[in-house]
Amino acid sequence: MTDIDRPITQVAIVSDASRCPPGFTLIDRTYDRRDDADLWRDGLFGRRVYRFLCVEKMPPAPGRDVLVDVTVIGERDAIPPGFTCVDFTSDTREKAVKKKMLCVRYMSSDLTNDAICELILLTKGVRRPPNGYTLVGELNYMGLCYKMSSFRKPGVQMDSHQGHSNDSTFHTQGYSTQSTPMNMSSLASNLPYNPSPYRKNGPLERGTSFTEAANTLQGIHTVSAVQGLPFELNRKLFSDDLNVTIPQIPYKSIMDIENQYSYDFSVERSAAARVP
Repeated sequence: MTDIDRPITQVAIVSDASRCPPGFTLIDRTYDRRDDADLWRDGLFGRRVYRFLCVEKMPPAPGRDVLVDVTVIGERDAIPPGFTCVDFTSDTREKAVKKKMLCVRYMSSDLTNDAICELILLTKGVRRPPNGYTLVGELNYMGLCYKMSSFRKPGVQMDSHQGHSNDSTFHTQGYSTQSTPMNMSSLASNLPYNPSPYRKNGPLERGTSFTEAANTLQGIHTVSAVQGLPFELNRKLFSDDLNVTIPQIPYKSIMDIENQYSYDFSVERSAAARVP
């Protein structure tokens, strides 16, 4: 893996180009015109303030975080879920950028095969990213772009052997297993439980929920508070001598409803008229 394709593992901002952290790469020039890539916009008066972007690139390793996403938001906006804000310089602990916030999102290299391998800044006024790059926002009127790359996890490789079309050896971190056709019945006999045979169209037993049925197939034996109780309707519902009277609801037209429930609010009007 070349240094260009190595994933970015950390992002920092420094106030002095000479104070770039060890192992980091300083981004002090724009990608397209090699102009000054200062992230801080100074006024006409006052001392000169500098801000430069730095990135660390390292080979992927188990448990090591890699950069998977970058975004630029306003200083009053909420940080997106899963992101971390680079809000202070790593050398002086001062505010990193003005009126903006650089947010990054990391992920363990065990969970992804894609990561950001390069961050670049475009000259002020340029809004078209180079081929293979994605524009995410502006920092001091310079376009921030990133490039994604795929990487292979260390210690994982597949070897194929000639003359054995059905056999392959898988190596991972010192372990080697030979994949051969398996007898599923012998594999099931070595399980720590005896799986119940699954009946595709068989009915469930009474009092058994779908969760309990799934647990049974997985060998998890649970006891429910209502397990074993028969599920049946009350026998009174099947009695022939039930004295049930269904009331007859008379039909009423809209005119009948208006006449029965009409109200003229005369009491309310008279009370309101007495109020001075």
